[in-house]
Amino acid sequence: MSTITVESQPAGPLDTNCVIVHDGSEATVIDPGMGAAEFVAAVVERDGVTVTQVVLTHGHIDHVRDLPEVQSTYSVPSYMHPADQPWLTAEALSAMGPLGEMHDTGSMETPAVPTPFADGDVLTMGGVEFTAHLMPGHSPGSVMFRAEEVNGAGLVLGGDVLFRGGVGRTDLPLSDPAAMVESLRRIVAEDSPFVDTDVVLPGHGPSTTVGREKAENGFLQGIV
Repeated sequence: MSTITVESQPAGPLDTNCVIVHDGSEATVIDPGMGAAEFVAAVVERDGVTVTQVVLTHGHIDHVRDLPEVQSTYSVPSYMHPADQPWLTAEALSAMGPLGEMHDTGSMETPAVPTPFADGDVLTMGGVEFTAHLMPGHSPGSVMFRAEEVNGAGLVLGGDVLFRGGVGRTDLPLSDPAAMVESLRRIVAEDSPFVDTDVVLPGHGPSTTVGREKAENGFLQGIV
């Protein structure tokens, strides 16, 4: 496989990682948070790639704030698990209170409805096949995407499920602590779809590996 470019940049008041995966020709944007449209434009100009789609790990505002701008600028579809669709309605965006003010949702267009996908579906991003693994808890439709091999190792787009030294919050509206425990159990299980050498690009903070988190992350070590 040719070298795949995977680039991440934090965006917005919560430093949400926007990721771009491209093969030198076609690019997929993952989780365009507030201000991420500028990052996307810079990569497009620098590398001469064409944005073909936006993929969302979940529907929280810090991960989708610039979705309408990216959709309209590049005339591309977006993809998200349908369980998180309620977050993207005009009613939800106008009722976020301080979090909405932080992300200036008052000036945000309502996103075009993302195309749904299901647990186990395969999405091609930047020429690479990623399998969608539904991992509810932080939100009902939270997903981790895994590619078998990108530049020599498995690659996981972790969203807000697994961080370096932490996991996603479960004290938010529609969060489910019990579901999060079951999702984390999938990561540490013997038949887990994730392997220790997988590189994880989380929704916030630095990259890590599955093996590192299994060894050092107390949230995973407490799962039985």
